[in-house]
Amino acid sequence: MIAEIPTMALEHVYMWNNSGLIHDEVLSHRLGLVPLNVDPRLFDEYGQDVDDSGEAVLSDRNTIVFRMNVVCGKSKVDDELLQKQRNSEFKAEGLVSGYDVEEAQLKKNEKGGNKKIGDDDDEMKEDVEEPSVMNLSVADRAAADAAASNLNKSSTPIDTPHRPFTRHVYTRDLLWCPQGDQLARFPLHSSGVGSGVGGGIRPLHEDILLAKLRPGQVIEFEAHARKGIGKDHAKWSPVATASYRLMPSIEIVKPIYDELAEELVNWMEPGVFKLEEADEVDHRVKAVVVNPYACTMSRNFMRNPALKESIKMSRIPNHFIFSVESVGMMEPAVIVAEALKVLKNKAGNLSGLTYEAEEMNE
Repeated sequence: MIAEIPTMALEHVYMWNNSGLIHDEVLSHRLGLVPLNVDPRLFDEYGQDVDDSGEAVLSDRNTIVFRMNVVCGKSKVDDELLQKQRNSEFKAEGLVSGYDVEEAQLKKNEKGGNKKIGDDDDEMKEDVEEPSVMNLSVADRAAADAAASNLNKSSTPIDTPHRPFTRHVYTRDLLWCPQGDQLARFPLHSSGVGSGVGGGIRPLHEDILLAKLRPGQVIEFEAHARKGIGKDHAKWSPVATASYRLMPSIEIVKPIYDELAEELVNWMEPGVFKLEEADEVDHRVKAVVVNPYACTMSRNFMRNPALKESIKMSRIPNHFIFSVESVGMMEPAVIVAEALKVLKNKAGNLSGLTYEAEEMNE
């Protein structure tokens, strides 16, 4: 999943003009690490299409083209006027920026009529408030508060008084140049993973800071995205993290009651055990296993000799728990399915080599 699932990433940057502070190679490296929200399964690997001489050719099936042409104005007002003028020019040339996608998405919502602008935020709030598998209420509330605080968070830079105007260059300033039938395959009004943040082929996040410019400074380049795997470079990895662990097996061999049970539930292994009313007359509550998935195998309970004798903890050898944190261009379930395809192909290749080796020995 980390190294062999192909994705699309910016590979070649043709720098035409860069008078900003950030160097060409550093800017190119930052561009390569920008995740693109496009399904890589809809593109071919570069090199499959060749010309008559056998050389690989660029096509709309193996290459995504982006451009950037940003000039910093003398002031904020001047920069906004300049940006409006240039955006209209870019639109006339058929180039698509993050502002165009946002405009197309707003028009789509207006035509829908039934859905209000705040509905998406309400749905997102409901999603983040849903309890996690770990069932940790404190962590869930913290995650929900953090997500809610970022719903309407603005990425507008702060102007410092008595200093020259600074133009912040974001990924929304990248101009997608549709090639061939790409605009028909990835329309601007589409939405969802693999079809662009708001539509078309766009960076996964439109507010990633790329560079800062002062009045008169320019950044102009063309970048080509191609298909690759994380084994060649981390920018092609579809996941931020991917790991697995064995399913914990927890057994209470001796009953745990009252203060000892409260200590276990609240301090030693939160989320794994819960308190229930005890059936015995001499005890108030007892601890029972409720969610072994949340166990981190920390064994903190062994610090207490009584708990150490009361709990047996092990792992189930044939039950694996995979944790896949997708960068965003593919759903985690899709990444796992693609990883299984790669594993299946490797097993097929190994089987074929083994069969050939047996034939040679005969």
